Amino acid sequence: MQSGLPDDVLSNEPIMPEVPIKANKAIPITIGVCLILGSLLMGVSAYGNLTTGTLSSEEATALADSLNLQGANLTGTEVIDYFTELQENGYFTTLGIIESLAAIVLLAGGGLMIMGKRLGVWVGAGGAALMLVDAGFGMTILAGVESPDPLLSLSMKLVSAFFVGCGLFCLALPFIPLLVASGRAALD
Repeated sequence: MQSGLPDDVLSNEPIMPEVPIKANKAIPITIGVCLILGSLLMGVSAYGNLTTGTLSSEEATALADSLNLQGANLTGTEVIDYFTELQENGYFTTLGIIESLAAIVLLAGGGLMIMGKRLGVWVGAGGAALMLVDAGFGMTILAGVESPDPLLSLSMKLVSAFFVGCGLFCLALPFIPLLVASGRAALD
Protein backbone atom coordinates (compact mmCIF):
# COMPACT_ATOMS: atom_id res chain seq x y z
CA MET A 1 0.00 0.00 0.00
CA GLN A 2 1.37 3.36 -1.04
CA SER A 3 0.43 6.21 1.29
CA GLY A 4 2.96 8.83 0.24
CA LEU A 5 4.19 9.18 3.85
CA PRO A 6 7.72 8.33 4.94
CA ASP A 7 8.25 4.84 6.33
CA ASP A 8 9.14 6.02 9.83
CA VAL A 9 5.73 7.68 10.27
CA LEU A 10 3.93 4.40 9.71
CA SER A 11 6.16 2.37 12.02
CA ASN A 12 4.83 1.14 15.35
CA GLU A 13 7.88 2.37 17.29
CA PRO A 14 7.21 5.05 19.89
CA ILE A 15 8.65 8.45 19.07
CA MET A 16 10.64 10.17 21.81
CA PRO A 17 9.34 13.68 22.34
CA GLU A 18 11.97 16.41 22.28
CA VAL A 19 12.29 17.94 25.75
CA PRO A 20 13.26 21.60 25.65
CA ILE A 21 16.29 22.54 27.76
CA LYS A 22 15.41 25.11 30.39
CA ALA A 23 18.02 27.65 31.32
CA ASN A 24 19.27 27.27 34.89
CA LYS A 25 20.55 30.72 35.84
CA ALA A 26 21.70 29.45 39.25
CA ILE A 27 24.71 27.72 37.67
CA PRO A 28 26.44 30.81 36.20
CA ILE A 29 25.41 32.91 39.21
CA THR A 30 27.05 30.43 41.61
CA ILE A 31 30.18 30.30 39.48
CA GLY A 32 30.23 34.12 39.33
CA VAL A 33 30.03 34.39 43.12
CA CYS A 34 32.92 31.91 43.47
CA LEU A 35 35.01 33.95 41.02
CA ILE A 36 34.25 37.12 42.97
CA LEU A 37 35.35 35.40 46.20
CA GLY A 38 38.58 34.41 44.41
CA SER A 39 39.06 38.02 43.33
CA LEU A 40 38.71 39.14 46.95
CA LEU A 41 41.36 36.62 48.00
CA MET A 42 43.69 37.89 45.29
CA GLY A 43 42.96 41.50 46.21
CA VAL A 44 43.87 40.93 49.85
CA SER A 45 47.06 39.15 48.83
CA ALA A 46 47.92 41.94 46.36
CA TYR A 47 47.37 44.57 49.03
CA GLY A 48 49.57 42.64 51.44
CA ASN A 49 52.36 42.29 48.89
CA LEU A 50 52.21 45.90 47.70
CA THR A 51 52.22 47.33 51.24
CA THR A 52 54.96 45.05 52.55
CA GLY A 53 57.80 47.09 53.93
CA THR A 54 60.74 45.92 55.90
CA LEU A 55 59.97 43.66 58.82
CA SER A 56 60.36 45.10 62.28
CA SER A 57 62.70 43.24 64.58
CA GLU A 58 59.72 42.14 66.72
CA GLU A 59 57.92 40.63 63.69
CA ALA A 60 61.08 38.91 62.49
CA THR A 61 61.80 37.50 65.94
CA ALA A 62 58.22 36.23 66.26
CA LEU A 63 58.47 34.54 62.84
CA ALA A 64 61.86 33.05 63.70
CA ASP A 65 60.55 31.78 67.05
CA SER A 66 57.52 30.12 65.44
CA LEU A 67 59.73 28.39 62.86
CA ASN A 68 62.25 27.44 65.56
CA LEU A 69 59.46 25.59 67.38
CA GLN A 70 59.18 23.41 64.27
CA GLY A 71 62.88 22.62 64.17
CA ALA A 72 64.43 25.57 62.35
CA ASN A 73 67.49 27.39 63.60
CA LEU A 74 66.80 31.05 62.78
CA THR A 75 67.41 34.44 64.28
CA GLY A 76 65.37 37.57 63.69
CA THR A 77 68.28 39.14 61.79
CA GLU A 78 68.40 36.22 59.33
CA VAL A 79 64.67 36.56 58.68
CA ILE A 80 65.02 40.32 58.09
CA ASP A 81 67.93 39.73 55.69
CA TYR A 82 65.93 37.09 53.78
CA PHE A 83 62.87 39.33 53.37
CA THR A 84 65.07 42.29 52.42
CA GLU A 85 66.70 40.21 49.69
CA LEU A 86 63.26 39.11 48.46
CA GLN A 87 62.19 42.74 48.35
CA GLU A 88 65.34 43.74 46.45
CA ASN A 89 64.63 41.00 43.89
CA GLY A 90 61.15 42.45 43.32
CA TYR A 91 59.23 39.55 44.86
CA PHE A 92 56.56 41.57 46.64
CA THR A 93 56.14 44.23 43.95
CA THR A 94 55.92 41.72 41.08
CA LEU A 95 53.43 39.51 42.87
CA GLY A 96 51.42 42.51 44.04
CA ILE A 97 51.01 43.83 40.50
CA ILE A 98 50.10 40.45 39.00
CA GLU A 99 47.68 39.71 41.84
CA SER A 100 46.04 43.14 41.43
CA LEU A 101 45.44 42.42 37.74
CA ALA A 102 44.15 38.92 38.54
CA ALA A 103 41.76 40.34 41.15
CA ILE A 104 40.34 42.86 38.67
CA VAL A 105 39.97 40.28 35.89
CA LEU A 106 38.37 37.70 38.22
CA LEU A 107 35.97 40.35 39.52
CA ALA A 108 34.99 41.27 35.96
CA GLY A 109 34.60 37.60 35.00
CA GLY A 110 32.44 36.92 38.04
CA GLY A 111 30.26 39.94 37.28
CA LEU A 112 29.81 38.84 33.67
CA MET A 113 28.88 35.32 34.81
CA ILE A 114 26.28 36.71 37.20
CA MET A 115 24.85 38.77 34.33
CA GLY A 116 24.67 35.58 32.26
CA LYS A 117 27.23 36.61 29.65
CA ARG A 118 29.25 33.89 27.92
CA LEU A 119 32.23 36.26 27.82
CA GLY A 120 32.48 35.79 31.61
CA VAL A 121 33.76 32.25 31.02
CA TRP A 122 36.78 33.50 29.10
CA VAL A 123 37.42 36.53 31.30
CA GLY A 124 37.25 34.36 34.44
CA ALA A 125 39.64 31.84 32.88
CA GLY A 126 42.00 34.72 32.07
CA GLY A 127 42.00 35.81 35.71
CA ALA A 128 42.75 32.25 36.78
CA ALA A 129 45.61 32.11 34.29
CA LEU A 130 47.03 35.25 35.90
CA MET A 131 46.89 33.47 39.27
CA LEU A 132 48.97 30.64 37.81
CA VAL A 133 51.44 33.12 36.30
CA ASP A 134 51.67 34.78 39.73
CA ALA A 135 52.50 31.48 41.41
CA GLY A 136 55.08 30.67 38.74
CA PHE A 137 56.82 34.03 39.16
CA GLY A 138 56.72 33.63 42.93
CA MET A 139 58.36 30.21 42.83
CA THR A 140 60.96 31.42 40.33
CA ILE A 141 61.98 34.40 42.46
CA LEU A 142 62.03 32.26 45.61
CA ALA A 143 64.32 29.76 43.88
CA GLY A 144 66.80 32.56 43.15
CA VAL A 145 67.05 33.76 46.75
CA GLU A 146 69.02 31.65 49.20
CA SER A 147 67.12 31.00 52.40
CA PRO A 148 68.91 30.83 55.77
CA ASP A 149 66.78 27.81 56.68
CA PRO A 150 64.77 25.34 54.57
CA LEU A 151 61.65 25.79 56.71
CA LEU A 152 61.53 29.50 55.93
CA SER A 153 61.65 28.98 52.17
CA LEU A 154 59.25 26.04 52.45
CA SER A 155 56.64 28.21 54.14
CA MET A 156 56.96 30.76 51.32
CA LYS A 157 56.76 28.04 48.64
CA LEU A 158 53.64 26.61 50.28
CA VAL A 159 51.90 29.94 49.72
CA SER A 160 52.81 29.76 46.03
CA ALA A 161 51.57 26.16 45.89
CA PHE A 162 48.30 27.29 47.48
CA PHE A 163 47.89 29.84 44.69
CA VAL A 164 48.57 27.13 42.09
CA GLY A 165 45.69 25.14 43.57
CA CYS A 166 43.42 28.19 43.64
CA GLY A 167 44.43 29.06 40.09
CA LEU A 168 43.63 25.58 38.79
CA PHE A 169 40.29 25.60 40.62
CA CYS A 170 39.40 29.03 39.23
CA LEU A 171 40.56 27.94 35.77
CA ALA A 172 38.16 24.98 35.72
CA LEU A 173 35.28 26.78 37.44
CA PRO A 174 34.10 29.07 34.59
CA PHE A 175 33.85 26.15 32.17
CA ILE A 176 31.28 24.27 34.28
CA PRO A 177 28.29 26.10 32.75
CA LEU A 178 29.53 25.13 29.29
CA LEU A 179 29.57 21.46 30.28
CA VAL A 180 25.99 21.42 31.60
CA ALA A 181 23.25 21.95 29.01
CA SER A 182 21.02 24.01 31.32
CA GLY A 183 23.99 26.17 32.34
CA ARG A 184 24.97 26.68 28.71
CA ALA A 185 21.39 27.74 27.93
CA ALA A 186 21.58 30.36 30.70
CA LEU A 187 24.52 32.14 29.05
CA ASP A 188 24.08 34.66 26.21
